Amino acid sequence: MCPRCAREMTPPGVWSSDWECAEHGAGAPVHPAPNPTADWLRHVASTSRVPVWLPWPLPSGWVISGIGPVGDDVGGICAVATVLTGPSPLGGPAEMLLVAEEPGVGRGAHLVGLDGPDPGDVLAGEPYTRVGIDGHSAPLWLVPADGDRAVAVGERDLTWLWFAVRPASAGAMLVDGLTFTDAREIGEEVRLLPYGMRSGWLDPA
Repeated sequence: MCPRCAREMTPPGVWSSDWECAEHGAGAPVHPAPNPTADWLRHVASTSRVPVWLPWPLPSGWVISGIGPVGDDVGGICAVATVLTGPSPLGGPAEMLLVAEEPGVGRGAHLVGLDGPDPGDVLAGEPYTRVGIDGHSAPLWLVPADGDRAVAVGERDLTWLWFAVRPASAGAMLVDGLTFTDAREIGEEVRLLPYGMRSGWLDPA
């Protein structure tokens, strides 16, 4: 599946060593992800070229409900989408999406409903908010988005960091004081994290 449009891709064959999308050309594929587990998270983290972001610590009552990599065993993983599900501060359920990706992949833009592949000129002016990463403050800029979701994007170590929350009303409250960690760095602690059923946010659309 193409990370930019969710269309089926042609796998490598005799005439090409690349995965090919009829609309977007060569690129890394998205494969269906299983229900999230500690073993799946460790596998993705061990093969990823980009961070596997998690809020740290996880907000109370929240579970990991999706881990969706982009890439394959040959080229490696160039993007990872992580979804968490939990209670909104305003009542009812909410979902949080974190995507780390190399420039040009387009997975983050697609999952938040934007034309991709990259956020364009939104990273200008004053950032909307800041989150903590490895003891440092990382800026995020607000991205206009359709649908009931709040979307922000930033850059970290030459990769895009997408942050989205739905419903949008939960976004500002959830991001306040939030810190992220890279699951590649936390080792066996992934076995202590709570996991839930796979979120539909990662399904083709």
